[in-house]
Amino acid sequence: MPSKKSPLRKSLSSTGIALAALALSVTVLGGQASADTIEGIEVDDSVVSEHAEGITAALPCITSTGVVTCFDKAGDKIYVKDTLADGKSAVGLWQTNYGRTGGCRNKLTAGKWAECNYDMREEGYIQLQNTRYDAETNTFTYPNPRVYSIWLPIG
Repeated sequence: MPSKKSPLRKSLSSTGIALAALALSVTVLGGQASADTIEGIEVDDSVVSEHAEGITAALPCITSTGVVTCFDKAGDKIYVKDTLADGKSAVGLWQTNYGRTGGCRNKLTAGKWAECNYDMREEGYIQLQNTRYDAETNTFTYPNPRVYSIWLPIG
């Protein structure tokens, strides 16, 4: 005769499985040092990109005041350059047509390229958007008009 679990035990068991899956997905998909939620968007801190200057010329990029954002589908990487020394961070926001969203924040000094590495599906499309982030007020400043890329193929 099969044993019956109480609703509480089922709930705790399901919660444990969900937490383990979440930890695995953060480990596998995240790949970033840290992430903050700003205005409802998870924004990852970037790392210094040693080779972005050489490859971004061949990538699809968008440019606005203070921000250049590029996407490399070969490595599922977002590159962000801060081009304005104003104390704000350059951020490349992104969204996929299958529901993922995020942002890559360049906290480096102006003039440097930063890189965020994501694990995207090898299908679908991604759209980029530029913004600047003010850590003192915890808010984004969007260019006027807002700057978006076309929908770019991921795979």
